[in-house]
Amino acid sequence: MGKRKLFLIGLLIWNFSSVCGQECGTPHPINPTIYPQENPNIQARGSSSALCVDVFFHIVRNSNGTNAFSNPNTNNIVKELNKFYSSQNIIINNAGTSFINNSNNLLVDFDEAKTIANSRNQNEVINYYIVDDIMEYNGFALNIPSDALFIRDTRIYTSTSAHELGHCLGLYHTHKGLAYGESGCAEAVNGSNCNNCGDLVCDTPADNGEVNTNGFTPDLTNIMSYFHLYGYNRNHFTNGQGYRMRYAIQNESILQNITSNSCTSISEVNNVCYPQTKTVNLSNIGNATTSWTSSSNVQILSSNNSSASIRASGNNSWNDTGWIKANISNGIKFTEEFWVGDPSSNGLVMYSSGNFDIATQKWYQLTAHHNNFSYLEHGGLKYEWQIPYVQLRQTPPRNKVMSVFPTQTGTYAYRLRSKNECGCSSWITKYFNVTNQPSQGDGKGYHISPSNN
Repeated sequence: MGKRKLFLIGLLIWNFSSVCGQECGTPHPINPTIYPQENPNIQARGSSSALCVDVFFHIVRNSNGTNAFSNPNTNNIVKELNKFYSSQNIIINNAGTSFINNSNNLLVDFDEAKTIANSRNQNEVINYYIVDDIMEYNGFALNIPSDALFIRDTRIYTSTSAHELGHCLGLYHTHKGLAYGESGCAEAVNGSNCNNCGDLVCDTPADNGEVNTNGFTPDLTNIMSYFHLYGYNRNHFTNGQGYRMRYAIQNESILQNITSNSCTSISEVNNVCYPQTKTVNLSNIGNATTSWTSSSNVQILSSNNSSASIRASGNNSWNDTGWIKANISNGIKFTEEFWVGDPSSNGLVMYSSGNFDIATQKWYQLTAHHNNFSYLEHGGLKYEWQIPYVQLRQTPPRNKVMSVFPTQTGTYAYRLRSKNECGCSSWITKYFNVTNQPSQGDGKGYHISPSNN
Protein backbone atom coordinates (compact mmCIF):
# COMPACT_ATOMS: atom_id res chain seq x y z
CA MET A 1 0.00 0.00 0.00
CA GLY A 2 3.04 2.29 0.14
CA LYS A 3 2.77 3.11 -3.57
CA ARG A 4 -0.87 4.05 -3.12
CA LYS A 5 -0.12 6.39 -0.19
CA LEU A 6 2.58 8.20 -2.15
CA PHE A 7 0.18 8.56 -5.04
CA LEU A 8 -2.54 10.10 -2.84
CA ILE A 9 -0.06 12.54 -1.30
CA GLY A 10 0.99 13.57 -4.79
CA LEU A 11 -2.60 14.25 -5.72
CA LEU A 12 -2.98 16.72 -2.85
CA ILE A 13 -0.24 19.00 -4.14
CA TRP A 14 -1.29 19.07 -7.79
CA ASN A 15 -2.92 22.27 -8.99
CA PHE A 16 -5.87 22.37 -11.41
CA SER A 17 -3.81 22.92 -14.53
CA SER A 18 -1.68 19.86 -13.89
CA VAL A 19 -4.80 17.76 -13.36
CA CYS A 20 -6.08 18.97 -16.74
CA GLY A 21 -2.85 17.85 -18.33
CA GLN A 22 -3.06 14.38 -16.80
CA GLU A 23 -6.56 13.41 -17.92
CA CYS A 24 -5.47 10.76 -20.44
CA GLY A 25 -2.18 8.90 -20.60
CA THR A 26 -2.48 7.41 -24.08
CA PRO A 27 0.84 7.82 -25.94
CA HIS A 28 0.47 9.60 -29.26
CA PRO A 29 2.82 8.27 -31.97
CA ILE A 30 5.40 10.72 -33.31
CA ASN A 31 4.50 9.74 -36.88
CA PRO A 32 0.73 9.23 -36.83
CA THR A 33 -1.00 7.22 -39.53
CA ILE A 34 -2.85 9.32 -42.10
CA TYR A 35 -6.07 7.72 -43.34
CA PRO A 36 -8.33 8.82 -46.20
CA GLN A 37 -10.87 11.48 -45.23
CA GLU A 38 -14.59 10.79 -45.41
CA ASN A 39 -16.11 12.11 -48.63
CA PRO A 40 -18.82 14.53 -47.44
CA ASN A 41 -20.57 14.23 -50.82
CA ILE A 42 -21.22 10.52 -50.33
CA GLN A 43 -23.83 9.67 -47.75
CA ALA A 44 -22.75 6.75 -45.57
CA ARG A 45 -24.86 3.63 -45.67
CA GLY A 46 -27.42 3.11 -42.94
CA SER A 47 -27.07 1.18 -39.72
CA SER A 48 -27.37 -2.19 -41.47
CA SER A 49 -23.71 -1.71 -42.47
CA ALA A 50 -22.55 -1.21 -38.85
CA LEU A 51 -19.41 -2.97 -37.60
CA CYS A 52 -19.67 -5.15 -34.48
CA VAL A 53 -16.71 -4.78 -32.08
CA ASP A 54 -16.07 -7.30 -29.28
CA VAL A 55 -14.91 -5.86 -25.94
CA PHE A 56 -13.64 -8.18 -23.19
CA PHE A 57 -13.46 -6.94 -19.60
CA HIS A 58 -10.73 -7.65 -17.06
CA ILE A 59 -11.58 -6.66 -13.47
CA VAL A 60 -8.75 -6.41 -10.94
CA ARG A 61 -9.58 -7.57 -7.40
CA ASN A 62 -7.74 -8.20 -4.15
CA SER A 63 -5.37 -11.18 -4.07
CA ASN A 64 -7.85 -13.14 -1.93
CA GLY A 65 -10.56 -12.74 -4.58
CA THR A 66 -12.62 -10.11 -2.76
CA ASN A 67 -13.71 -6.95 -4.52
CA ALA A 68 -11.45 -3.93 -4.11
CA PHE A 69 -14.24 -1.71 -5.48
CA SER A 70 -17.89 -2.18 -6.35
CA ASN A 71 -18.18 -4.94 -8.90
CA PRO A 72 -18.75 -3.20 -12.28
CA ASN A 73 -21.82 -3.93 -14.35
CA THR A 74 -20.16 -4.54 -17.70
CA ASN A 75 -23.49 -4.56 -19.54
CA ASN A 76 -24.06 -1.00 -18.36
CA ILE A 77 -20.58 -0.03 -19.56
CA VAL A 78 -21.43 -1.42 -23.00
CA LYS A 79 -24.76 0.40 -22.93
CA GLU A 80 -22.97 3.70 -22.27
CA LEU A 81 -20.46 3.01 -25.04
CA ASN A 82 -23.19 2.25 -27.54
CA LYS A 83 -24.85 5.59 -26.85
CA PHE A 84 -21.80 7.18 -28.48
CA TYR A 85 -20.67 4.55 -30.96
CA SER A 86 -23.90 3.26 -32.52
CA SER A 87 -24.54 6.62 -34.20
CA GLN A 88 -21.23 6.08 -36.03
CA ASN A 89 -22.20 2.58 -37.23
CA ILE A 90 -19.98 0.88 -34.65
CA ILE A 91 -21.77 -1.43 -32.21
CA ILE A 92 -20.06 -2.67 -29.04
CA ASN A 93 -20.59 -6.25 -27.88
CA ASN A 94 -19.87 -7.60 -24.40
CA ALA A 95 -17.55 -10.51 -25.15
CA GLY A 96 -17.12 -11.62 -21.53
CA THR A 97 -15.33 -10.94 -18.25
CA SER A 98 -12.36 -12.32 -16.33
CA PHE A 99 -10.95 -11.45 -12.90
CA ILE A 100 -7.36 -10.69 -11.96
CA ASN A 101 -6.87 -11.51 -8.27
CA ASN A 102 -3.72 -9.51 -7.53
CA SER A 103 -3.64 -6.60 -5.09
CA ASN A 104 -0.41 -5.37 -6.70
CA ASN A 105 -2.36 -4.64 -9.88
CA LEU A 106 -4.99 -2.45 -8.23
CA LEU A 107 -2.83 0.63 -8.82
CA VAL A 108 -0.88 0.64 -12.09
CA ASP A 109 1.33 2.89 -14.12
CA PHE A 110 1.84 2.64 -17.86
CA ASP A 111 4.72 0.15 -17.74
CA GLU A 112 2.87 -2.12 -15.31
CA ALA A 113 -0.20 -1.96 -17.55
CA LYS A 114 1.84 -3.15 -20.53
CA THR A 115 3.14 -6.08 -18.47
CA ILE A 116 -0.38 -7.04 -17.40
CA ALA A 117 -1.68 -6.82 -20.97
CA ASN A 118 1.15 -8.98 -22.30
CA SER A 119 0.10 -11.83 -20.02
CA ARG A 120 -3.66 -11.35 -19.80
CA ASN A 121 -4.87 -10.04 -23.18
CA GLN A 122 -7.52 -12.08 -24.95
CA ASN A 123 -7.20 -12.46 -28.70
CA GLU A 124 -9.61 -10.93 -31.24
CA VAL A 125 -11.15 -8.43 -28.81
CA ILE A 126 -10.55 -5.00 -27.32
CA ASN A 127 -9.27 -5.74 -23.80
CA TYR A 128 -10.84 -3.35 -21.28
CA TYR A 129 -9.01 -3.39 -17.89
CA ILE A 130 -10.70 -1.93 -14.81
CA VAL A 131 -8.38 -1.06 -11.91
CA ASP A 132 -8.77 0.80 -8.64
CA ASP A 133 -6.34 3.61 -9.52
CA ILE A 134 -3.92 4.64 -12.26
CA MET A 135 -0.76 6.60 -11.54
CA GLU A 136 -1.29 10.16 -12.83
CA TYR A 137 -4.17 9.38 -15.21
CA ASN A 138 -7.85 8.52 -15.36
CA GLY A 139 -7.20 6.05 -18.15
CA PHE A 140 -5.20 5.26 -21.26
CA ALA A 141 -4.98 3.02 -24.29
CA LEU A 142 -1.64 1.31 -24.77
CA ASN A 143 -1.22 2.80 -28.24
CA ILE A 144 -3.12 4.32 -31.17
CA PRO A 145 -4.57 2.04 -32.41
CA SER A 146 -4.51 -0.64 -29.71
CA ASP A 147 -6.32 -3.74 -28.50
CA ALA A 148 -6.09 -2.77 -24.81
CA LEU A 149 -7.12 0.11 -22.54
CA PHE A 150 -6.92 0.70 -18.77
CA ILE A 151 -9.37 2.81 -16.79
CA ARG A 152 -9.97 3.50 -13.11
CA ASP A 153 -13.24 2.14 -11.77
CA THR A 154 -14.66 5.59 -10.96
CA ARG A 155 -14.55 6.54 -14.68
CA ILE A 156 -16.07 3.50 -16.37
CA TYR A 157 -19.59 4.99 -16.72
CA THR A 158 -18.33 8.40 -17.90
CA SER A 159 -17.19 9.72 -21.27
CA THR A 160 -13.63 8.70 -20.32
CA SER A 161 -14.62 5.16 -21.25
CA ALA A 162 -15.65 6.15 -24.80
CA HIS A 163 -12.59 8.44 -25.03
CA GLU A 164 -10.06 5.66 -24.35
CA LEU A 165 -11.85 3.23 -26.66
CA GLY A 166 -11.67 5.94 -29.33
CA HIS A 167 -7.87 5.87 -29.00
CA CYS A 168 -7.93 2.09 -29.44
CA LEU A 169 -9.88 2.58 -32.67
CA GLY A 170 -7.46 5.10 -34.15
CA LEU A 171 -8.52 8.53 -32.83
CA TYR A 172 -6.23 11.24 -31.47
CA HIS A 173 -7.02 14.12 -29.14
CA THR A 174 -8.70 17.00 -30.91
CA HIS A 175 -6.02 19.27 -29.41
CA LYS A 176 -3.09 17.20 -30.71
CA GLY A 177 -0.13 19.44 -31.48
CA LEU A 178 -1.79 22.54 -30.02
CA ALA A 179 -2.41 22.09 -26.28
CA TYR A 180 -1.43 20.31 -23.05
CA GLY A 181 2.15 19.91 -24.19
CA GLU A 182 1.29 17.30 -26.83
CA SER A 183 3.74 17.02 -29.69
CA GLY A 184 2.82 16.81 -33.32
CA CYS A 185 1.98 19.00 -36.26
CA ALA A 186 -0.34 21.80 -35.17
CA GLU A 187 -3.58 22.24 -37.10
CA ALA A 188 -4.13 25.70 -38.55
CA VAL A 189 -7.01 27.77 -37.18
CA ASN A 190 -8.79 27.55 -40.53
CA GLY A 191 -8.19 23.79 -40.83
CA SER A 192 -6.30 24.13 -44.11
CA ASN A 193 -3.82 21.41 -43.11
CA CYS A 194 -6.35 19.10 -41.44
CA ASN A 195 -5.39 16.16 -43.66
CA ASN A 196 -1.96 15.79 -42.06
CA CYS A 197 -1.94 17.86 -38.84
CA GLY A 198 -3.83 17.98 -35.57
CA ASP A 199 -6.08 14.99 -35.02
CA LEU A 200 -6.07 14.17 -38.77
CA VAL A 201 -9.87 14.52 -38.99
CA CYS A 202 -11.10 17.45 -41.06
CA ASP A 203 -14.58 17.90 -39.58
CA THR A 204 -13.21 18.47 -36.05
CA PRO A 205 -12.23 22.15 -35.68
CA ALA A 206 -8.70 23.05 -34.61
CA ASP A 207 -8.51 22.84 -30.81
CA ASN A 208 -5.99 24.88 -28.78
CA GLY A 209 -7.35 23.69 -25.44
CA GLU A 210 -9.11 26.98 -24.73
CA VAL A 211 -12.71 28.06 -25.21
CA ASN A 212 -13.03 30.25 -28.32
CA THR A 213 -9.79 32.23 -28.04
CA ASN A 214 -7.34 33.60 -30.62
CA GLY A 215 -9.63 32.68 -33.48
CA PHE A 216 -10.06 29.05 -32.42
CA THR A 217 -13.61 27.68 -32.18
CA PRO A 218 -13.08 24.10 -30.98
CA ASP A 219 -15.77 21.48 -30.57
CA LEU A 220 -16.44 21.79 -26.84
CA THR A 221 -18.44 18.56 -26.50
CA ASN A 222 -16.36 16.17 -28.60
CA ILE A 223 -15.52 12.84 -26.96
CA MET A 224 -11.83 13.23 -27.83
CA SER A 225 -11.51 16.73 -26.31
CA TYR A 226 -10.68 17.84 -22.75
CA PHE A 227 -13.39 20.49 -22.34
CA HIS A 228 -15.35 18.33 -19.89
CA LEU A 229 -12.73 19.53 -17.39
CA TYR A 230 -14.27 22.98 -17.77
CA GLY A 231 -17.85 21.81 -17.30
CA TYR A 232 -18.81 20.90 -20.87
CA ASN A 233 -20.52 17.57 -21.55
CA ARG A 234 -18.64 15.30 -23.95
CA ASN A 235 -21.41 13.66 -25.93
CA HIS A 236 -20.51 12.87 -29.54
CA PHE A 237 -18.07 11.89 -32.26
CA THR A 238 -18.11 13.63 -35.63
CA ASN A 239 -18.87 11.73 -38.83
CA GLY A 240 -15.23 12.11 -39.82
CA GLN A 241 -14.12 10.49 -36.57
CA GLY A 242 -16.60 7.67 -37.15
CA TYR A 243 -15.20 7.14 -40.64
CA ARG A 244 -11.64 7.08 -39.29
CA MET A 245 -12.56 4.49 -36.65
CA ARG A 246 -14.35 2.26 -39.15
CA TYR A 247 -11.38 2.54 -41.51
CA ALA A 248 -8.98 1.57 -38.70
CA ILE A 249 -11.12 -1.42 -37.71
CA GLN A 250 -11.10 -2.70 -41.28
CA ASN A 251 -7.47 -1.93 -42.15
CA GLU A 252 -5.22 -1.91 -39.06
CA SER A 253 -3.68 -5.34 -38.41
CA ILE A 254 -4.09 -5.10 -34.63
CA LEU A 255 -7.85 -4.55 -35.09
CA GLN A 256 -8.52 -6.94 -37.96
CA ASN A 257 -10.10 -9.68 -35.85
CA ILE A 258 -12.04 -7.71 -33.23
CA THR A 259 -15.31 -7.79 -35.20
CA SER A 260 -18.02 -10.41 -34.84
CA ASN A 261 -21.66 -11.12 -35.66
CA SER A 262 -22.84 -11.07 -32.04
CA CYS A 263 -24.05 -7.47 -31.82
CA THR A 264 -27.58 -6.23 -32.09
CA SER A 265 -28.15 -5.51 -35.79
CA ILE A 266 -30.80 -4.16 -38.13
CA SER A 267 -31.75 -5.62 -41.49
CA GLU A 268 -30.91 -3.77 -44.70
CA VAL A 269 -33.54 -1.73 -46.55
CA ASN A 270 -32.86 -0.31 -50.03
CA ASN A 271 -36.28 0.72 -51.35
CA VAL A 272 -39.68 1.35 -49.78
CA CYS A 273 -42.73 1.47 -52.07
CA TYR A 274 -46.48 1.96 -51.94
CA PRO A 275 -48.65 -0.02 -51.34
CA GLN A 276 -46.17 -2.87 -50.78
CA THR A 277 -45.00 -3.43 -47.19
CA LYS A 278 -41.53 -4.23 -45.98
CA THR A 279 -40.41 -5.62 -42.62
CA VAL A 280 -37.36 -4.25 -40.81
CA ASN A 281 -35.91 -6.76 -38.32
CA LEU A 282 -33.60 -6.47 -35.32
CA SER A 283 -31.34 -9.39 -34.40
CA ASN A 284 -29.61 -10.28 -31.11
CA ILE A 285 -31.83 -7.89 -29.20
CA GLY A 286 -32.24 -10.05 -26.08
CA ASN A 287 -34.66 -8.57 -23.56
CA ALA A 288 -34.23 -4.99 -24.76
CA THR A 289 -37.21 -2.86 -25.73
CA THR A 290 -37.48 -0.72 -28.87
CA SER A 291 -39.25 2.45 -29.90
CA TRP A 292 -39.57 3.15 -33.64
CA THR A 293 -39.85 6.44 -35.56
CA SER A 294 -39.70 7.23 -39.27
CA SER A 295 -39.43 10.07 -41.76
CA SER A 296 -42.67 11.71 -42.91
CA ASN A 297 -42.68 9.84 -46.23
CA VAL A 298 -42.65 6.46 -44.47
CA GLN A 299 -45.58 4.92 -42.58
CA ILE A 300 -45.03 2.44 -39.73
CA LEU A 301 -47.95 0.02 -40.01
CA SER A 302 -47.07 -2.11 -36.98
CA SER A 303 -44.09 -2.70 -34.72
CA ASN A 304 -42.76 -4.61 -31.73
CA ASN A 305 -39.40 -4.83 -29.98
CA SER A 306 -37.73 -6.78 -32.78
CA SER A 307 -39.43 -5.64 -36.01
CA ALA A 308 -41.43 -2.97 -37.78
CA SER A 309 -43.65 -3.20 -40.86
CA ILE A 310 -43.36 -0.13 -43.10
CA ARG A 311 -44.39 1.25 -46.49
CA ALA A 312 -44.27 4.56 -48.32
CA SER A 313 -46.87 6.91 -46.86
CA GLY A 314 -48.30 7.72 -50.29
CA ASN A 315 -47.88 6.81 -53.95
CA ASN A 316 -44.46 6.11 -55.47
CA SER A 317 -43.93 9.67 -56.67
CA TRP A 318 -41.99 10.61 -53.54
CA ASN A 319 -38.63 10.23 -55.33
CA ASP A 320 -36.79 11.01 -52.13
CA THR A 321 -34.76 9.58 -49.28
CA GLY A 322 -36.36 8.20 -46.14
CA TRP A 323 -35.40 6.56 -42.88
CA ILE A 324 -36.54 4.48 -39.96
CA LYS A 325 -35.00 4.75 -36.50
CA ALA A 326 -34.86 2.14 -33.74
CA ASN A 327 -34.13 3.51 -30.27
CA ILE A 328 -33.24 0.44 -28.20
CA SER A 329 -33.03 0.25 -24.42
CA ASN A 330 -29.56 -1.36 -24.63
CA GLY A 331 -28.17 2.05 -25.65
CA ILE A 332 -28.10 1.39 -29.39
CA LYS A 333 -29.70 3.82 -31.81
CA PHE A 334 -30.12 2.61 -35.39
CA THR A 335 -30.98 4.75 -38.41
CA GLU A 336 -31.54 2.80 -41.62
CA GLU A 337 -31.74 5.03 -44.71
CA PHE A 338 -33.26 4.13 -48.07
CA TRP A 339 -34.96 5.43 -51.20
CA VAL A 340 -38.74 5.95 -51.12
CA GLY A 341 -40.72 5.41 -54.31
CA ASP A 342 -39.63 5.38 -57.95
CA PRO A 343 -36.06 6.44 -58.71
CA SER A 344 -35.77 10.07 -59.72
CA SER A 345 -34.26 11.19 -63.02
CA ASN A 346 -32.70 14.09 -61.12
CA GLY A 347 -29.03 13.28 -60.83
CA LEU A 348 -29.20 10.56 -63.50
CA VAL A 349 -26.36 11.03 -66.00
CA MET A 350 -24.93 9.25 -69.04
CA TYR A 351 -21.16 9.24 -69.41
CA SER A 352 -19.31 8.54 -72.65
CA SER A 353 -15.69 7.44 -72.22
CA GLY A 354 -12.91 7.81 -74.77
CA ASN A 355 -12.98 8.59 -78.51
CA PHE A 356 -14.49 5.98 -80.78
CA ASP A 357 -12.20 5.07 -83.68
CA ILE A 358 -13.18 1.93 -85.53
CA ALA A 359 -9.67 1.41 -86.82
CA THR A 360 -8.33 0.81 -83.32
CA GLN A 361 -11.34 0.24 -81.03
CA LYS A 362 -14.51 -1.30 -82.36
CA TRP A 363 -16.65 -0.74 -79.31
CA TYR A 364 -17.60 2.47 -77.55
CA GLN A 365 -18.56 2.46 -73.86
CA LEU A 366 -21.45 4.29 -72.21
CA THR A 367 -21.88 4.36 -68.42
CA ALA A 368 -24.95 5.19 -66.35
CA HIS A 369 -24.53 6.90 -63.01
CA HIS A 370 -26.89 8.28 -60.40
CA ASN A 371 -25.63 11.07 -58.15
CA ASN A 372 -27.98 9.82 -55.43
CA PHE A 373 -26.15 6.49 -55.54
CA SER A 374 -25.72 6.18 -51.76
CA TYR A 375 -29.45 5.51 -51.55
CA LEU A 376 -30.17 4.15 -55.02
CA GLU A 377 -27.23 2.12 -56.24
CA HIS A 378 -26.53 0.19 -53.05
CA GLY A 379 -29.32 -2.21 -53.87
CA GLY A 380 -31.96 -2.90 -56.45
CA LEU A 381 -31.30 -0.11 -58.95
CA LYS A 382 -31.09 -1.15 -62.61
CA TYR A 383 -30.87 0.74 -65.90
CA GLU A 384 -32.70 0.61 -69.22
CA TRP A 385 -31.27 1.96 -72.49
CA GLN A 386 -32.75 2.85 -75.88
CA ILE A 387 -29.95 3.13 -78.45
CA PRO A 388 -30.85 2.89 -82.17
CA TYR A 389 -28.69 1.49 -84.98
CA VAL A 390 -25.99 -0.16 -82.93
CA GLN A 391 -24.82 -3.55 -81.86
CA LEU A 392 -24.94 -3.83 -78.07
CA ARG A 393 -23.03 -5.56 -75.33
CA GLN A 394 -24.70 -5.25 -71.96
CA THR A 395 -23.35 -5.85 -68.45
CA PRO A 396 -26.17 -7.57 -66.55
CA PRO A 397 -27.75 -7.69 -64.06
CA ARG A 398 -27.86 -3.90 -63.68
CA ASN A 399 -26.87 -2.79 -67.20
CA LYS A 400 -24.84 0.04 -65.74
CA VAL A 401 -22.27 -0.14 -68.55
CA MET A 402 -23.25 -0.46 -72.21
CA SER A 403 -20.84 -1.11 -75.09
CA VAL A 404 -22.11 0.08 -78.48
CA PHE A 405 -21.01 -0.53 -82.07
CA PRO A 406 -22.71 2.01 -84.42
CA THR A 407 -23.98 0.55 -87.69
CA GLN A 408 -25.46 3.63 -89.39
CA THR A 409 -24.54 7.29 -89.72
CA GLY A 410 -26.76 10.07 -88.47
CA THR A 411 -27.78 11.94 -85.34
CA TYR A 412 -29.59 9.77 -82.83
CA ALA A 413 -31.17 10.13 -79.42
CA TYR A 414 -29.63 7.78 -76.87
CA ARG A 415 -32.04 7.38 -73.95
CA LEU A 416 -31.51 6.14 -70.39
CA ARG A 417 -33.70 5.60 -67.36
CA SER A 418 -33.32 3.87 -63.99
CA LYS A 419 -35.70 1.52 -62.23
CA ASN A 420 -36.12 -0.15 -58.87
CA GLU A 421 -38.73 -2.38 -57.29
CA CYS A 422 -41.14 0.57 -57.05
CA GLY A 423 -41.05 1.61 -60.70
CA CYS A 424 -39.07 3.63 -63.28
CA SER A 425 -37.70 7.12 -63.58
CA SER A 426 -38.44 9.32 -66.59
CA TRP A 427 -36.08 9.04 -69.56
CA ILE A 428 -33.07 11.29 -70.01
CA THR A 429 -31.82 11.88 -73.56
CA LYS A 430 -28.43 12.63 -75.04
CA TYR A 431 -27.91 13.16 -78.78
CA PHE A 432 -24.98 11.56 -80.58
CA ASN A 433 -23.61 12.23 -84.07
CA VAL A 434 -22.32 9.16 -85.86
CA THR A 435 -20.26 9.98 -88.93
CA ASN A 436 -18.50 7.83 -91.51
CA GLN A 437 -14.87 8.92 -91.27
CA PRO A 438 -11.67 7.50 -92.72
CA SER A 439 -9.85 5.38 -90.19
CA GLN A 440 -6.14 4.84 -90.00
CA GLY A 441 -5.03 1.58 -91.50
CA ASP A 442 -7.73 -0.64 -92.89
CA GLY A 443 -10.59 1.22 -94.48
CA LYS A 444 -13.45 3.23 -93.13
CA GLY A 445 -15.36 3.15 -89.87
CA TYR A 446 -17.88 5.08 -87.84
CA HIS A 447 -16.93 7.75 -85.34
CA ILE A 448 -19.33 8.58 -82.51
CA SER A 449 -19.38 11.73 -80.38
CA PRO A 450 -22.01 13.38 -78.21
CA SER A 451 -23.70 16.42 -79.70
CA ASN A 452 -25.46 19.15 -77.76
CA ASN A 453 -28.72 18.07 -76.18
